[in-house]
Amino acid sequence: MTSQRFVGLDGIKGFALIAIVLYHCKQSVLPGGFYGVDVFFAVSGFLTALGLVRALNRGKGLDLAKYLHRRATRIYPALLFMLPAVVTLAWLVDRDLLVGIRDQLITAALGCYNWYAIANGQSYFEQMSPQIMRHLWYVGVLMQFMLVLPLIVGVMWKIRRTRLSLLIPLGFAAASATAMWLLYTPGGDPTRVYFGTDTHACGLMLGVALAWIIAYDGEPSAPDGEPSESDGEPRPGLGTRIWRALAPALAFLSLIALIALAVTGDQNEFAFRGGIIIASLLAVLLIAGTISADSWMQDLMVFKPLAACGRYSYGIYLWHWPMWLLSLAIIPRLIPTPGPWVWAVAAILTAVAVAASWKLVEQPAGAYGAAFVLWPGKGSTSRQIARAVIVALLLVGSIAGCVQGVKDAPAKTSIEIQLEQQAAELERMRELNGTMVRTAVPQPRKPKHTMPSGGEITAIGDSVMLASSNGLNAVFPGIQVDAAVSRGMGGGIDLARKQLDQGSMRQWVVLGIGTNGSADAGQLDQISGILGPDRVMVLVNAHGDRSWIPPNNQLFADYAASHSDSVVLVDWNAAAERHRDDLAADGIHPSMTNDYYAQAVRRAIEQWIAAGH
Repeated sequence: MTSQRFVGLDGIKGFALIAIVLYHCKQSVLPGGFYGVDVFFAVSGFLTALGLVRALNRGKGLDLAKYLHRRATRIYPALLFMLPAVVTLAWLVDRDLLVGIRDQLITAALGCYNWYAIANGQSYFEQMSPQIMRHLWYVGVLMQFMLVLPLIVGVMWKIRRTRLSLLIPLGFAAASATAMWLLYTPGGDPTRVYFGTDTHACGLMLGVALAWIIAYDGEPSAPDGEPSESDGEPRPGLGTRIWRALAPALAFLSLIALIALAVTGDQNEFAFRGGIIIASLLAVLLIAGTISADSWMQDLMVFKPLAACGRYSYGIYLWHWPMWLLSLAIIPRLIPTPGPWVWAVAAILTAVAVAASWKLVEQPAGAYGAAFVLWPGKGSTSRQIARAVIVALLLVGSIAGCVQGVKDAPAKTSIEIQLEQQAAELERMRELNGTMVRTAVPQPRKPKHTMPSGGEITAIGDSVMLASSNGLNAVFPGIQVDAAVSRGMGGGIDLARKQLDQGSMRQWVVLGIGTNGSADAGQLDQISGILGPDRVMVLVNAHGDRSWIPPNNQLFADYAASHSDSVVLVDWNAAAERHRDDLAADGIHPSMTNDYYAQAVRRAIEQWIAAGH
């Protein structure tokens, strides 16, 4: 069979890439963008298996040496060019990004970063200080899949005459989806099932099944270079007029459904107990309907910007996440005014890096082999030699910086160290005055609607409040603060109930627990019931690029509006946006030397009292 390029696949990859990039860089814009990975998996499984099946159809066998060489040449030159360069840039820009970098480098290079992340408890979905190589979990899954794929296709080929071949990838897809379903814990961190090669192989295996349907025709091999009648089209059972009429429509509907999943999706039970399976099936339908003969979907998927994203998707995927984190670390400090500056700088840096990687490394490696990247050999043109010299110089510089970055990598990020220090200071203060857990306070009177002193305020919060505890103590001397890293609504409810039972809860209760997960009105009602009618709930909204934060903030606003006599809304989100230059590199935590958070609380209470509540 010929090895012609299917029209439209670049557009499909471009569509998936855009979803992934938006999810990584602006999760609140596209909370379900992670489904783009499943489209990529389906395309990768299809294309990789397609080459193997075509080789078998030609009578050439699997030729493992050639197969592995081609896969390695496709993956490693760009990856090994990127890794030391990114570490060097992080060393120069923000060394917080170098925490754990040695192990990240080793596991990324060995193609097992996903299992390293699982073993070390890295959360893909909720981590406040994400690791700079975190996105390479996908590359790890892909590399592991490519190692076992020849065995799978080989077994399929052995039993091809039994007509059971297709059951092998379909069985693996079903087993993987079932494993994800069973191992997922509702309300828990889904990283294990999302990163696991065993639990996230559904799309890859469905792509293999499609490749078998498309490429295996069961007919005698055509002479090399001469296409058979079924080449590039579904085999006769599917290649009917009905299929050709329906396929583009099914592909279009699949595309619409995938977009709907990307726009409305979330990291919830639906995603891991059905959503990813549905996305994988839709991706296969999208591929099949787009590459079908005379499909009008091809016209949509060859849209040049979309196809260009797909053509350079591997490089864009490798570079976009590190460049985003580096831009996020430095641009707000250089340009404190709100605007698309981080986006613009990250896009420019990514484009430059991808172009350099393509021209200097990927294109030469693909055309002449990996060795040609650094050693063009005899008979090379002056241009090729100059390119090799540039690559060598860049590698020497980046490797030197990488070595220094690994050497200087901190054990913890600066924000983590500061939060630990702040937590220790709060504990010291509690032990000194005993006001938090040992000394009961008088039962509150009905609020007189005057500005409370610190002695009248209990504050329960997460790490954002913990970072702001110095400011709270400065603005409200004597305030009772209990703040902890990763605390969510459930933890806040438990602590409020505990303080009520101990008799230590004061008349005004500041709640800053909206950063670490979704909240609902029922939880707010629980807290309101605990506080009773004589206390005032001061509800602080959240700031950060997490998919649940905008819904939480809207919930808090609605709840405060409907309970205006007993609930004060503090717009910390707006205050943080005004002081973006003073936030930590994660864009979430405030500096511990300011009182912006506390001042936002004071202003909100003043305005609430002035409104006559």
